[in-house]
Amino acid sequence: MKKIIAILILIIPLTSFSQGSTQKGINWISLDEAKNYAKKYNKNILIYFYKKDCPYCEEMTKKTLTDQKIINLVNKNFFAVKIDSRTKKIISYNGKEYSNQQPIADGSSWRHDFYFEVAKFQHSGENKLTTPTITLFDNNFNKIISYPGKQPTQLFERRLKTHIK
Repeated sequence: MKKIIAILILIIPLTSFSQGSTQKGINWISLDEAKNYAKKYNKNILIYFYKKDCPYCEEMTKKTLTDQKIINLVNKNFFAVKIDSRTKKIISYNGKEYSNQQPIADGSSWRHDFYFEVAKFQHSGENKLTTPTITLFDNNFNKIISYPGKQPTQLFERRLKTHIK
């Protein structure tokens, strides 16, 4: 019995130490927290726009955003925010308040105006929107870039690394 206890005393700290270098998931915070922390700590903000029942969003959430390299990269270098592209919350951006124009009683099938403003991208001369979309902002909440569509892990990792301060 003493041998078992001695072995456990030696093994438990080793396993605890090895697990300390990995994180279980991305540390999602509110947009208001991200804005405050970004200024205070001079880090960029990453916003993940998704839509409920979007198969590409679900795939990105389950594959790319659970990859340990991505988790570590995001948590170390960005303040991460998850926003439903159909949210009914009012969001302030560049001195203007954005909302979802669809009445709450009519459901949640219409996109939020903030999502439309910052996640749109040009394709064949037209403004387009898609979910998922990752949009990066600097520490003053100025848009840097949007990455529309499902991001494969390796490509997403390379893209994020170009925006690390």
